[in-house]
Amino acid sequence: MNEPNPFIDLKEKSFWEKSDTPIWIASSFFLQRNLSSEPFPMKMNATESEVTLTALKQTLMHVPQLEIPIYYEMSELKTWEKQYLLEHFLATCESNNPDCKSGVIVDQTGNFLAMINGEDHLVLHSIDTQADWKLAWKKLSEIEIELAKSHTFAYSPKFGYLTSELANSGTALTVQAFLHLPCLIHLDQIDEVLLKELDDEVQVSGLSGQSDFIGDIVIIQNRFTIGLTEEHILEGVHKSATKLMNLEKMLRTALKEKPDALIVDKVSRAIGLLRHSYQIETKEALAALSFIKLGIDLEWISGLTDKEINVILFGVRRAHLALLSNSEISNDELPHKRAQYLQKALKPLNMKL
Repeated sequence: MNEPNPFIDLKEKSFWEKSDTPIWIASSFFLQRNLSSEPFPMKMNATESEVTLTALKQTLMHVPQLEIPIYYEMSELKTWEKQYLLEHFLATCESNNPDCKSGVIVDQTGNFLAMINGEDHLVLHSIDTQADWKLAWKKLSEIEIELAKSHTFAYSPKFGYLTSELANSGTALTVQAFLHLPCLIHLDQIDEVLLKELDDEVQVSGLSGQSDFIGDIVIIQNRFTIGLTEEHILEGVHKSATKLMNLEKMLRTALKEKPDALIVDKVSRAIGLLRHSYQIETKEALAALSFIKLGIDLEWISGLTDKEINVILFGVRRAHLALLSNSEISNDELPHKRAQYLQKALKPLNMKL
């Protein structure tokens, strides 16, 4: 008999269920800090990492900005449970040093993660899915200020806050905007728009971290952290994301007024594919779900809301599917489990055109 999984509560507080914006679906913030008194995690032994872990954990668990924080020791989590945390927060922050003891803290909101002894001593991470990115950044900044009362962070007058990778030093702040841009991509405008509209201070990637836009999701991120203020970084990413969002919105408005047969066909085929596949890989599922999400926003599809399709879109990943059965899923089983999940989740859909 399987034991109750603590991440069920985290899943039930999924921030995607709060995301009802069809294009700008999330904003993400990473703030890296290291203690001045200890070597970076990659150079730590077990004793040094235990000291850092204990000190930062004790302070974080009493930070007033966190709502009922919960601590997880990384070594005590199953592989898929670790992956679930990283999937949930769209993060990659675990240490590659086997001697380094690490842990994570999440709070009741489900949109805050603190990674201790990952790539750096501390990575504070927050996600906003309600178009209130200033509030999310304010919370993260206040937590960092609170921690600085008890800890001295590594800082250089020349490079700013020091991180495990020099390129991330300075403000040590990474800001990301997750945009769903199927019209710009499939109407072959994305390359021209990115070249024309974005400046050198931001960079673009997909969910895989590469240039392929899986699920038609484009991530806008600051390229530099040194020599810039937090406000400059925040405004730069916000400005670029807003430009792309407005261009996508214009194309969607035109499609509502005059549906494009090619796009309508892709939406219709996506429904058929996901309803009748016996097995399906992540990339193919996300590509189809992207068209369904677009169809919902264009009012070509009824039966699901933007919130519901966002939950489904990010729920097809390995660890999210493993959580449903509270156990690891083998590579052979995974495509079928994903297809079963999608068939059930998409039952309410109806094509209106």
